[in-house]
Amino acid sequence: MITRNNDGLLVLNSNGNIDSSSLGYQYTIQTTTQIRDRVIDQVFYEVPFSMLIPVDVGLGAWMEDIKTNTVFNLAGDFFDGVSSLNSSNAQMPVVEVGTAPITAKIASWTMAYNYTVAEVNKALASNNWDVIESKMKALKKRWDLGLQQVAFMGDPRDAVNYPGLFTNSVSTIDTATIPVLINSMNPTQFAAFVATIMDSYFQNSNNTRLPDTFLMGYKDWLGLQTPVSASYPNIPMITYLLDAFRGVTGNANFVIAPVAYLDATNQYNINQLGGVQRYALYRNDPEVVKMDIPVDFMLNPAGTANNWQWQAVSFGQYTGAVPYRVAELEYFDLP
Repeated sequence: MITRNNDGLLVLNSNGNIDSSSLGYQYTIQTTTQIRDRVIDQVFYEVPFSMLIPVDVGLGAWMEDIKTNTVFNLAGDFFDGVSSLNSSNAQMPVVEVGTAPITAKIASWTMAYNYTVAEVNKALASNNWDVIESKMKALKKRWDLGLQQVAFMGDPRDAVNYPGLFTNSVSTIDTATIPVLINSMNPTQFAAFVATIMDSYFQNSNNTRLPDTFLMGYKDWLGLQTPVSASYPNIPMITYLLDAFRGVTGNANFVIAPVAYLDATNQYNINQLGGVQRYALYRNDPEVVKMDIPVDFMLNPAGTANNWQWQAVSFGQYTGAVPYRVAELEYFDLP
């Protein structure tokens, strides 16, 4: 629930209702008062999560869940195939495979906005505010911010069925590699961190593949312009780190980016991670982790039963950010 305006002032009273003394249609004006013909909207922290998490839109519309089969090699060894040309009647060695489904539960969402004829006419009287447009924008913003929270932190009421990129319960958590904020590391600590983090990931992925994305909180990110050491004052930590990761992975497009949800002081982090400062190292690949939006935001036209009170209903469907190759998504927490 949004409870503060752009100045951080409370706009709800102790009963949870709109405080008419804080906002509304009535305010004092004089004959020399000019009412500006534009309004200033509230702003929120927003991040294009589909650039950091693969997202499919439209698959499984109105279903209850989406099942994805994972395939495994079960038996056999390459050297079992070594045979003598004289053993033509021997039993041929074979390979075996099996499948295991991973389920992504689908949540159905509905929310509405209401207005009355009186409310519209009062807003029109102010001559600079469209109350219906504002409510429509607020409804769409609620959907956008809600999907963003689910994408990164999951559903706090059902984290098992709707995990977030940073909150699934099956990924490995490393508490040794990053002992303090990266931007506060001394040169020795920084060198040790750079030398060990990729090895931690590679071992965790069963020595298969290297990552392409490293995410951290803003509390660390905003201090990475700090020089690596006094001996190299012109080389910021972020430049060195990005060059090192791109070099060791052989991926010139390796991404290091900040996400506020990873900060220990973020309200969602406190609620869902116990206030832990977390880092995420992973492959941005739909076979590693993926979120589905079976039905994207839709808004029905407003309807009325009495031509005085009107209601418009929006709806959509989504899943959590489900991990499929768990070994290729590793968390690093400050101890």
